[in-house]
Amino acid sequence: MLKLLKYEWKACARACLPLYGAIILVALINHLLYSEAVPELLFGIPAAIMSMLYVVIFAAVFVATAVILVQRFYKSLLGGEGYLMFTLPVSVTQHIFSKAIIAVAMCFLSCLVAFLSILLLSHGINPATFSFFDPAAVPYVLEGLLWLVLCAFAAVLFIYLCIALGHLAKKHRLLMAFVWYFVLSTAVQIIGMLVLMAGGNAVSESMARSIGQFWASMGSGAVHFVVLILCLVSAAAAAVCFAGTRYILTHKLNLE
Repeated sequence: MLKLLKYEWKACARACLPLYGAIILVALINHLLYSEAVPELLFGIPAAIMSMLYVVIFAAVFVATAVILVQRFYKSLLGGEGYLMFTLPVSVTQHIFSKAIIAVAMCFLSCLVAFLSILLLSHGINPATFSFFDPAAVPYVLEGLLWLVLCAFAAVLFIYLCIALGHLAKKHRLLMAFVWYFVLSTAVQIIGMLVLMAGGNAVSESMARSIGQFWASMGSGAVHFVVLILCLVSAAAAAVCFAGTRYILTHKLNLE
């Protein structure tokens, strides 16, 4: 498993790390160009060009991460490399998890780099910015991070499931993966709206008042309870997507 993670990290890092370095460098140059009288240099043309370059690279960071996420799974397990990957002494579960873990890590790394570039572009990195620390907020921050990680895994595994379903088609498999993504995501949204509407209609005025009093009595525990529910829902969604992907790769795989 560790060797799979190492191999996957190297493959993704080769494409993404240069972009991460580029966006930090361009953000730093923009910060210098927009300081004091520098924006007036050559009628502001260099500053305008670097600003447009920053926007382009900023978008490219997230687009490249998404493309690599899809490409690494499709080519490694369902493309030409699949013959080699499935001869390794590792299980399908390990293959899926190794790619999902690195994909989630790259997503968070992309967000972190984008955030740092914004700090550089606006104020520069000031240690005082991170000096504020409230110990009481630590549980909420940790729970929020856990929920974000589970959401990221659910999103990545959902994409993997759509790619695997698209691979079941005889022709235009990648196109069918996009079709499955559109169909399933639309279905999930519709089902979610119906559940919310049904729940709202089923709750009477007196029941709503009782629920409000219950939440008020829980105090800060209400927040923990809501985050716990969100984590369970995200984990369940990730588990369903993983199970579907694993079943297809185990029983329906066709590399021809």
